[in-house]
Amino acid sequence: MNSQAPRPLDGVLVLDFSMMIAGPLCGMVCADLGADVIKVEPPAGDGSRHYFSADPTVQFNSMTEAFNRGKRSLVVDLTNPDDLALVRRIAAKADVVLEAFRPGVMKKFGLDYDSLREGHEDLIYVSISGFGQHGPDASRAGFDTALQAESGLMHITGEPDGQPTRIGTQIIDVATGHIAAQALLAAMLNRERHGVGDWVHTSLLDTAISMQSHNYTEYLTVGVPLTRSGAHPVFTTPSGTYETSDGLILFSANTAKHWAALVAALGAEDLADPAYADQAGRGAARDFLMSRIAEIIKAQPTAEWVRRFTDAGIVFAQIRDYPSAMQWEQIAANDLPFDVSREGRDVHTVRLPARYHGFSPAADSAAPLLGEDTTQLRDEYAAD
Repeated sequence: MNSQAPRPLDGVLVLDFSMMIAGPLCGMVCADLGADVIKVEPPAGDGSRHYFSADPTVQFNSMTEAFNRGKRSLVVDLTNPDDLALVRRIAAKADVVLEAFRPGVMKKFGLDYDSLREGHEDLIYVSISGFGQHGPDASRAGFDTALQAESGLMHITGEPDGQPTRIGTQIIDVATGHIAAQALLAAMLNRERHGVGDWVHTSLLDTAISMQSHNYTEYLTVGVPLTRSGAHPVFTTPSGTYETSDGLILFSANTAKHWAALVAALGAEDLADPAYADQAGRGAARDFLMSRIAEIIKAQPTAEWVRRFTDAGIVFAQIRDYPSAMQWEQIAANDLPFDVSREGRDVHTVRLPARYHGFSPAADSAAPLLGEDTTQLRDEYAAD
């Protein structure tokens, strides 16, 4: 990576009104790519500033730190005419305005797309909502877990005889942030090529459904809905998670090639029966195969299965917790851990999942403290 090379969004101004995860992540992508991102916050701050560690004895705000590095923080009260005028002056110079409120909130302040694009036709305006800009549920507040539930994602997660289960992290929020960034960059490319601005909007609901595209395609086309199958997907029998003599191992052996390699790795000649050669045959013998393979896997430690599955070239995984994941040599090889600092405050985080050879991401400073840059920004964008 070339740390001296120009970045794609150098000189671009992003006015970011969003809070929590999806919008701030979208804004942070812009900061990483070189944009000047101004994070607009109310006096109480982004709601994420009030979320602390899962350990109540630790006062660390990981959500704000993870999704706001490289930005400047401006505290304003939008009900104050002078503050509102300041924000409008910045918006008039912004290339991108990003917001993640319920539909109609920005319009109350004259900060909606139609209001801001007057005399600023090339503005890129990005809206993220819970459920969409129109429709019977558009005005509902939406967080990740609610959309996991409403989209069917919780219904297909968990054990078959158990309750629908929430995925352990805010996967829809994060995915929506990346999708919004993708859409924002597409709109900027369209502006560069054709000279037009745009109002781009997406929602947590749209993301949650799109993340299950192949499942919904099956349901919409042939009427087969996906059901919970826990650690053993029904459509890839006998793939899944199995107990070893000292832990757990996961493998996938869906293709004919991988099934043959698995049978050899297991050392089980009885499983070489041609009746199990394709997925239909293995599905018909699902209970027997899962029981037989569980018996074999249980007889050896995890390290032995890692060795055998590596040699066999099949898809497998160890079940890692966070500490063991961060000790994994592949994480270090991918250069994922990333240290940032700001005013003597050090934060150990992870990079965005893309690498560039022509330039280095710009956001190497930690998230700003609440209102840290307010005085500077008031001076920078003072009325003429």
